Amino acid sequence: MTDERTIRLASIVAIDVVGFSTMSERDQRATARKIENLRARIDQCATANGGRLFNTAGDGFMLEFSSAGSALGAIQDILDKRAKGEPKIRVGAHVGDVVVTATNDLLGHGVNVAARLQALAEPGTALVSAEFRSMARSSPTAAFQSKGRQPLDNIEQKVQTFEILSKRQKFARSARRFGWGVGAVAALAVVIFFAPMGIRLAQESFNLRQASATQATATTAQPEPVYEQAASTPETPQFTPGQTFRDCATCPEMVVLPGGLFTMGSPAAEAGRGRDEGPQREVSIGAFAISKYEVTFSQWDACLAASACNGFSPADFGWGRGDRPVVGVSWEDAQAYLDWLNSQAGGLHYRLVTEAEWEYAARAGGATPYPTGNRISAQQATFQRARTTPVGDHDANAFGVYDLTGNVSEWVEDCYVANYQSAPIDGAAVQPDVCTRRVYRGGSFADRVQGMRVALRHAASPSQRPAGVGFRVARTLN
Repeated sequence: MTDERTIRLASIVAIDVVGFSTMSERDQRATARKIENLRARIDQCATANGGRLFNTAGDGFMLEFSSAGSALGAIQDILDKRAKGEPKIRVGAHVGDVVVTATNDLLGHGVNVAARLQALAEPGTALVSAEFRSMARSSPTAAFQSKGRQPLDNIEQKVQTFEILSKRQKFARSARRFGWGVGAVAALAVVIFFAPMGIRLAQESFNLRQASATQATATTAQPEPVYEQAASTPETPQFTPGQTFRDCATCPEMVVLPGGLFTMGSPAAEAGRGRDEGPQREVSIGAFAISKYEVTFSQWDACLAASACNGFSPADFGWGRGDRPVVGVSWEDAQAYLDWLNSQAGGLHYRLVTEAEWEYAARAGGATPYPTGNRISAQQATFQRARTTPVGDHDANAFGVYDLTGNVSEWVEDCYVANYQSAPIDGAAVQPDVCTRRVYRGGSFADRVQGMRVALRHAASPSQRPAGVGFRVARTLN
């Protein structure tokens, strides 16, 4: 008998619901309704772009398209037209051969790669293979950003990956390019305007030097001094605000924050204000990079597997590890992780965020008690709960950073001092000669709503491992 199953080239799109298990634990029926509505919208987007929904699971969907351009259109519709209250998703896409089964399902390497790419995508984004990008890049709406070669589970070779840029990201990139173009035109105009004056001054300077040289020759000949040429220094990478990057496969994803001025601390009239939250002062922050998410168990476990991180394996209390934030680590444990991270990243200077940088990032241009305004809800942060949630379970702030308030509190570099009276105004860490307590900021999953205030401060011994405390990292850009 011959095998009648056909093989065809297809563009496969894999979609996964972020935090499905956590949602189901909270409310199964509400979750079921949300997933049904999401499925209906995804099916509609697929059909409108000439594709089909061929497989579903409790927390995922598989779509097939005859072309990468059609698949790209569907992905953009699905990501850019997210309904209010709809669960976040991750998307992966690949172009490859698939086997069509008797039930019109699809199997094969192409499906497998799409599913593995989806697992690597950040919440709310789409990660695609080089094959997909190559076939979709002719689409008038196509815009991609390289994410480097990445290892995929159960696939021997690393795969070159790209992120599909959303409408917001494309607009930001266009705005940057427009800004550079305007700057170049302005610079050219200045050159043209001042060129005659510059030529005249240069000619006068040349004549003056010629006269001086003639006079020196006439008096006495002096040997010309010999200068050593300075060794050239390697160019430093150029970073732009909002840019995201990873220095290595196991490094946290970083986002570049612009420098700026902000008022640190809380006003005297703010409800719940502590004595150590003032006096308020203006602080100048230089541009730096901060990890988009809190350091996760999977990142910590990679350090542990390398016989680093003090050999300490923190408990997950049965909540799960993976992309949940690592919890129950000390300030000294965080420093051990940084030592390992710097060794992996080739000596780049990773460190803990300073307390001023943390508050600057958390406020993201605001000045309200909570990072979300005068109030905060359970849909905006993880607090007053029995456990943590996966990182990125809530929307990012205006800087593109997740979970700065809630989920877990975060160690910062500073030594604890009971006020800001003599604190630096340049964003540097407070580092006295003797330090018995280190600062951690941001409320944790178990805190009440008052614990979500941006200005709230906590401290503990650097060797202590509080149950609700983790950390995120910073990276200098020069």
